Amino acid sequence: MRTMISKISILSALLVLASCTTYTDSVGNPVSRSFTWFSFVAGDDIKSACLAGSPDHFRFVYNGVYERQIRAYELKTDNGGAEYSARARNESGNVGRFSFSNPLGPWELQKSESRLTEAQVSQIINAYREDVAASPDSAGQQLGSGGYYWIVAVCQGGEFRISAFDQDRVDLNALAFASVLLRHDETGVTFRKAKLVEGFDERAFYIKINDAADGTVGRL
Repeated sequence: MRTMISKISILSALLVLASCTTYTDSVGNPVSRSFTWFSFVAGDDIKSACLAGSPDHFRFVYNGVYERQIRAYELKTDNGGAEYSARARNESGNVGRFSFSNPLGPWELQKSESRLTEAQVSQIINAYREDVAASPDSAGQQLGSGGYYWIVAVCQGGEFRISAFDQDRVDLNALAFASVLLRHDETGVTFRKAKLVEGFDERAFYIKINDAADGTVGRL
């Protein structure tokens, strides 16, 4: 009887979590991340807050083969600069980060935060703009978790856009904004550079940019 009750309790908890698929600021936690990752990458929270007069907000997400590395960088601008955060992990399940006080440690993202000056912010944004101008249109692109890509969700001047940089279309290792972001990264997680991926990963999932490049289309 207790076993049955336990199973029902676990199932109920999973159903509750599964229903909460909109990102709210918990991507570092592996349990929450598994349910909100698509929303986080799509920048749903940024889009919902993107109104005329709202502060500019940039989210850069790097997929270095999802099972091996993910990274995320945030720029939240204000007067005279921006709040900057970096989050990253290599292969999940690093048992060296396990502890009884934090059993989910092996699957969490390492995080660092800092304050950037207006000049530093401008350097990142200008590099990003140059990379966008030199890259194929993001609308309709499909990005696979088994490869390498950057996806950037941006609210700027009250307008929301998504930009995609996929290894099949862009030289990821030459992107100017990536190198600038990494200069301020203090997570301690070594950056995994893009390289040729051979074979097909049956476990891969896909994110598709919509035709307006201001959102994503489902979860493939």
